[in-house]
Amino acid sequence: MTEHPSGRKEDHQKKEVVVSNKPAPEKKEGLFAYFKSSWTEFKKVVWPSRDEAVKMTVFVIIFVAVLAAFIYVADTIISWLFFDVLLNRKG
Repeated sequence: MTEHPSGRKEDHQKKEVVVSNKPAPEKKEGLFAYFKSSWTEFKKVVWPSRDEAVKMTVFVIIFVAVLAAFIYVADTIISWLFFDVLLNRKG
């Protein structure tokens, strides 16, 4: 390991970092404080109406069905190309 030209490592390692002039916020500690802040955030959530939730659920189910059908068709075509065309295996 090389030494610093002045022979003192402390001069090389000292750095002053100023992030903000604001005082640090008080830190809440404990499990109770965690659940209290979680409940406060939970109250801020804007929940969709029942109709919106049903519409989104139906959309997701249809999307998954279409995607599954696409993957099935793509897999079938790739299998056919690989086994029947490239390897000349019938079965």
